[in-house]
Amino acid sequence: MDYFVEIKVLPDPEFKETTLISAVYSKLHRALVAHGNGAVGVSFPKAGNIPGDLIRLHGGLDELEKLMQINWLKGLRDYTSVSSIQPVPEKVKHLQVQRVQPKMTAARLRRAVRRGSMTEEEANNLLAKRKDLKQPFFQLQSQSSGQKFPLFIEQKEVAVSNGGDFNSYGLSSVTTVPYF
Repeated sequence: MDYFVEIKVLPDPEFKETTLISAVYSKLHRALVAHGNGAVGVSFPKAGNIPGDLIRLHGGLDELEKLMQINWLKGLRDYTSVSSIQPVPEKVKHLQVQRVQPKMTAARLRRAVRRGSMTEEEANNLLAKRKDLKQPFFQLQSQSSGQKFPLFIEQKEVAVSNGGDFNSYGLSSVTTVPYF
C-alpha cells in the first residue's frame, strides 16, 4: 500500500454526483473482477451520508499501473479527473473499509413470508423495528441477475496497519488502507 490514485467525479448539470460515483465504482468493480488479484483497496475520503465525489485506490506501484493501463473508465472520462500514481505520505493513519449488509431487508422479509417461515405481520413488525443503515452506499446493478442493490460501506479508523487481500470491490473487513 505504498501508492495511490485519486478519481474525482466532476460536477455535471445532467447527472447527480451519487449517480456518477456509483457508475465509476461499478466500472472499477468490473475491472477488479477481470484484472484484480486482491491487491487494490479503496477508500472514500469525502464520504459522509453519501460516498462523496472521490475514490482513492490504494496498492503497490505495479498493481496500480496495471489497473490504470486498461481502459476501465471508458465512457466516464469526461465526468472524472484522475490523478497520477503518487506515493503515500509518510505519516498516515490506518483505515478499514468494509461492506455492511443489513440483516433484514424488505426483500428478504418478503421471501420469508412467501416461503412460509414467518407471517406477514411478523415481517412487518421486524421491518418497523429495523434500524436503517446510515452509512453511505453505492447503487449498483448485479451483472448476473440484473437486479439493482445498494452496497453500503463503512470506514473506520484502526490503530494498526493490517496486510492482506481485498475483495472485488476493493473492500476488506481485515486489511487496512492508508488514511490521510
